[in-house]
Amino acid sequence: MQKSPHEIRSNLVRLIQDSQDTYPNLASRLREMSRWIADKKSGELVSKKHVMLLLEEFIKDAIFWLELQLILKEDKDAEMSSLTSIEMYWYEYLFPLWIDERDPKKETWKKELMAGKFQGNDTFLVEKICQVIEFLGGDTFHSYIADLSMATDLFASGQNNLPLSVQITTIQGTLSQSKQQKWLDTLQYWRIDRGLCLVPCLQGYYKMNDLRIYYDLQQYHKDIHND
Repeated sequence: MQKSPHEIRSNLVRLIQDSQDTYPNLASRLREMSRWIADKKSGELVSKKHVMLLLEEFIKDAIFWLELQLILKEDKDAEMSSLTSIEMYWYEYLFPLWIDERDPKKETWKKELMAGKFQGNDTFLVEKICQVIEFLGGDTFHSYIADLSMATDLFASGQNNLPLSVQITTIQGTLSQSKQQKWLDTLQYWRIDRGLCLVPCLQGYYKMNDLRIYYDLQQYHKDIHND
């Protein structure tokens, strides 16, 4: 059941209090989200579906991550062992990285979300792709922060447990060079080593084998270094 605006605000306040002395960067992110909705009436927030869903997800991630930092090592190890490799990647690496690092896209997506410009039109497609991957024995994970800040509609992994960032574009045909570069720059900024971009075939639908762009950023770094 979706949280009410009052619950969202209360959760943010409590988490700020719980984290401000030990994890000030997390508290700073929480305050930022709290200020973002401070002047919005509850009725207005209820109408902002994606704002509410992002805040719920962020609160859930923050609670879980903070709990992991505060429990004994053996308890933390047991908790982490229950996660998939991609969930471990998110909570051990990318989520704390997002907490600590400047997010160049954050102010833009905050404005777009609040203005209702983010529609989540590819949600159904992302869910279908996740279903296929999981049916084939893989794991998937997706989040608003990864989508909006890290050019990642979903993370996937197979038997090798190596996380792969997957970006889906609704642009027909091959991506332009500038868009490819922006995508790569974003993955590099967040130190994401493996990326895959899915683009539609000309008929307007997606096929799992229609992988027009694939980039292993470790090789990309190597190529730059050698040049």
